[in-house]
Amino acid sequence: MTRKLLFLFAVLTLCFFALISSFVGERGFIVNNQLKRQLKQNEYELDRQNVELENLKLQEQELDTKEAALKGGMNLGYVDEGGEVYLLSSTGPAEVGTSGSAPAAQAPADDGFRPWKSWLILLISLAASSIISVSVWLAGRRKGKTDDSQQAESGDTGNNIDLD
Repeated sequence: MTRKLLFLFAVLTLCFFALISSFVGERGFIVNNQLKRQLKQNEYELDRQNVELENLKLQEQELDTKEAALKGGMNLGYVDEGGEVYLLSSTGPAEVGTSGSAPAAQAPADDGFRPWKSWLILLISLAASSIISVSVWLAGRRKGKTDDSQQAESGDTGNNIDLD
């Protein structure tokens, strides 16, 4: 009986460990769903930033012409209608201080599900399989005691047939 209980304990531990790991482990179902959601959010943010970059490039190209500079100056109130606009040519892209003026990439939000550690999953599996193994052991002991006591009390072994 002890070997059967040890075998039951080992099998239950492995089954519980695999089951719990498949849901909340490092490569579990819940973690994969969270990663898919994060991937979709990152793809959406990347597409939005690419569109914004293209719009800024178009605006930069438009501002290189004298008419665009005149229109922009008039909108801001710097140039009158008959005023002269001077366009400054640049030899390359203007270097903006990269130390702090460029917007930093946002770190992903830390509100997602964190996978459970393997040792925690193993501990839970051991506890659950211990409870079940002890329950089976106790049920086996009770069953043996009740069967023996009922047979001893009645004295009926099943061979006494009364044909009267």
